[in-house]
Amino acid sequence: MLWPRLRRGLTPYLFLAPFFLTFIAFWLGPIIASLIYSFTDWRGFASPRFIGFANYSKLFADPRFWVALKNTLFYGVVYVTILNVSALALALCLDSLWLRFKNAVKVGFFLPVTISLVVAAVIFEMIFAKGVGLLNIVQKGLGLGEIDWLGDPRFSIWAIIILRVWRALGYYAVIYFAGLQGIPTDVKEAARLDGCSPWQVTRHVTLPLLKPVILFGVIMSTIWALELFDEPWVLTKGGPADSTLTIVIYLYQAGFQYVELGYAAAVSYVLTLMIVAIAIVQKLLSGREVA
Repeated sequence: MLWPRLRRGLTPYLFLAPFFLTFIAFWLGPIIASLIYSFTDWRGFASPRFIGFANYSKLFADPRFWVALKNTLFYGVVYVTILNVSALALALCLDSLWLRFKNAVKVGFFLPVTISLVVAAVIFEMIFAKGVGLLNIVQKGLGLGEIDWLGDPRFSIWAIIILRVWRALGYYAVIYFAGLQGIPTDVKEAARLDGCSPWQVTRHVTLPLLKPVILFGVIMSTIWALELFDEPWVLTKGGPADSTLTIVIYLYQAGFQYVELGYAAAVSYVLTLMIVAIAIVQKLLSGREVA
């Protein structure tokens, strides 16, 4: 009698065991290991040597780290603002009654999401190319002169922003559009019957009810912005003059080019703490929980 009861009690845990074993082996284990390695001098071949907080002291004394931090924060603020405002405006247009061919518009804006990051970067490398690039041809046609988008430090980060917004716009617009579909139509109808204009309905009814979705979009886009790597690495390798050097590129160079794995682990933990801190601040400022 005891064995059948014990077997029934253990069965759920046996089904859950593969998930927890995978989580420990590929998530929790590496997280703890990288924290330990961040306090060591480890080159990957010899045994790690404990050095305390030396990696963190070296990190905060490195001018390139501060350049990477400044670039990442500037990119994050501009990218998150442009992306979420554009995606919200597009979603409001899709939700309006007057827009025709909604499905075609959705497909057109969502298509870039399906393109590989590297492929998109290669396409935009041709668009931004100096002299023969499509963007410069249009600029010269409009009499605006030529810009070396990828070779001039003043414009290189903007080229990355344009590419990333283009890729992510459709994805976030779909999220906001789904949120708009969840708002009861009778609430907006009641506001219209009370004499509210379309802008007043949007300002005082739609946007407040959409606040949890907006918070979700801002937090997710912020996390992705702080993890920026693929596009600047493919287009500029962090240059020119470190103008597109981000925290993740700095981490990659430390770990895989200079083989300073302990130092790279310290960089990864600083980046993680930044993401957690920014997400907490955004949530506190919103005053609401994500639905």
